[in-house]
Amino acid sequence: MQVFHVLLNVVGPVVLVAFTGWLWAMRKQSFDAGFVGALVNNIATPCLIVDTLLRTGVQPAALSTMGVAAFATIALTLAASWLMILAAGQQVRTFLPSMTWSNAGNIGLPLSLFAFGAEGLSLAIAFFTISSLTNYTIGQGISAGGLSFAQLLRMPIVYAIAIALTLIGTGWQLPQFAGRAVQLMGGVAVPLMLFSLGYSLATLKIASLRLSLVFALARLLGGFAIGWAVALLLGLEGVARGVVVIQSAMPAAVLNYLFALRYNNDPQEVAGVVVLSTLLAVLLLPLFLLSVM
Repeated sequence: MQVFHVLLNVVGPVVLVAFTGWLWAMRKQSFDAGFVGALVNNIATPCLIVDTLLRTGVQPAALSTMGVAAFATIALTLAASWLMILAAGQQVRTFLPSMTWSNAGNIGLPLSLFAFGAEGLSLAIAFFTISSLTNYTIGQGISAGGLSFAQLLRMPIVYAIAIALTLIGTGWQLPQFAGRAVQLMGGVAVPLMLFSLGYSLATLKIASLRLSLVFALARLLGGFAIGWAVALLLGLEGVARGVVVIQSAMPAAVLNYLFALRYNNDPQEVAGVVVLSTLLAVLLLPLFLLSVM
């Protein structure tokens, strides 16, 4: 019974906030997704990164280890997904990004926070940073048919990580008024991520139910298995192991649907993987969490 209450308090808030966004969309309420996305990506999330890393005091070595774990899980997932898509006779360019890159931000960050506390959030941010950087470059490049690493220079989270690590390494502190402002702005990132996720799910349509279901299950179960394998290979334990497994097992990122839409790359097929993997995650996440808590 105690485990049930723990899981409810971890998964429940994530589902409830996302469900609120879904209801908002179903009631046809106004929602400027472009503005909210820009606010989250350019201001709120960078502030969350700086504030969390400074307040938790996680050492750079731990963040580096998490970065290596993130690279490893993404590389292994990409290879396994590529083989599966080819075996299924489907377009690699269409499905590979959504099969490879998990929703490490909208769902992974709040889950890591509720499950493992501030330390979990710090480590999850390191994983999310690598996932986001590679998704915007390699993932977008696959969908577009060509890579553009210049995108990295336009990503605020790169500079947020650099600022945070510089402050940690030098022992410097932000002025109190600046630190509080960063904390306030970073505080809106997680709820806006979840609300936007729920709103987005209400607007996506599934094209091929059977194929989307197979790929959605592969994204979740395959990511879970690869996360565990990487954690064992790197000798990770406790919170670090839990964060790697959970982040790797997240559903497909909504961002990959946006890339498919932008490059006219069968967006309805990608939407099916995003929607079904997210819905199935609600059922599987308690089991995933039980394995690492």
